[in-house]
Amino acid sequence: MTRTVTLGNLKIGSKYPVRIKGMLKTPYQDIKGLIAEAKSLEKEGVEALRIAVREETDAKIAKVLKKEIKVPIVADIHFHYKIALAAIGNGFDGIRLNPLNIRKADEVRQVAKEAKMRKIPIRVGVNSGGFKKDFSSPRIFARQMVNSVGRYLRILEKEKFFDIMVSLKGSDAASTIIANELFSKEFDYPLHLGITATGSFLNGIVKSSIGLGGLLSKGIGNVIRVSLTAPSFWEIRVAKYILQALNLRKYGPEIVSCPTCSRCEVKLIDIVEKFNKELENSGLSAPIRIALMGCVVNGPGEAYQADIGAAFGKKKAVIFRKGKILRQSDENNIIKDLLEEARRIWI
Repeated sequence: MTRTVTLGNLKIGSKYPVRIKGMLKTPYQDIKGLIAEAKSLEKEGVEALRIAVREETDAKIAKVLKKEIKVPIVADIHFHYKIALAAIGNGFDGIRLNPLNIRKADEVRQVAKEAKMRKIPIRVGVNSGGFKKDFSSPRIFARQMVNSVGRYLRILEKEKFFDIMVSLKGSDAASTIIANELFSKEFDYPLHLGITATGSFLNGIVKSSIGLGGLLSKGIGNVIRVSLTAPSFWEIRVAKYILQALNLRKYGPEIVSCPTCSRCEVKLIDIVEKFNKELENSGLSAPIRIALMGCVVNGPGEAYQADIGAAFGKKKAVIFRKGKILRQSDENNIIKDLLEEARRIWI
């Protein structure tokens, strides 16, 4: 069990659902674009937003964003503690400090005193890119991350400051998993999970799914941030897919479909892609399971287990609902017919 930390209007800890955090990528020079990105991520389902604050004057962005969005915002601080003080003073709901580049104990104590007075949490976050030590094995590196954070926590705790979250992120799944497992055995602060610098789009999704999914499946992790070299909305969508795949949260319909093989006699890949687009545009959002299966081997079973589903065989499809056969359809009409049946479930 972890303790509870309050970030703006958001409760974070093991008593609450795993939260999704995003990060704004638009440059400060484009204020309209920054606001548009923040609004789009809020609509996408993000529950907290982080923004890199590079200079003390950049901290004023908090007041701008708070007029436009309701989700709490966190300042990502590096190198200088006075930037953290400016972020606190300008109304950020939380700050992130990096133990690897804001190191002086007296400076950390000043930030802790201000955060305590304003009642905002601090995330202590280390990334693999900040280390230049032994990388000979994931376990050795993971222990370095935990030790670095542990030393920082002692400084904060001496100031009687305990509104703390922690992140330990490697650029690989193995060291990230080990570091968070080690930390969770030694401390009870909420953990913000992520894999840093994940690489290309597909590679980043795989690394994030393995690293975050592996930890979440063991009950470790209270916030997740998927990092991708891609538009920020993808990070929120992938985070939602990860949580839904583990049955930790539900965000909408889940499509179950087979990979196809030589037994499949319909263009199932095209059908699933078109159905998914139609579903996204339908406004239907109940967390139901929809199966689209290509042949009679696993098709009837998966369709039977789903809330609604279709199993194909020789261009024809049988539509199931809660295990009961409803009617037949075909390759040309299955999308329309399945959506009709799905709407009946929502109604």
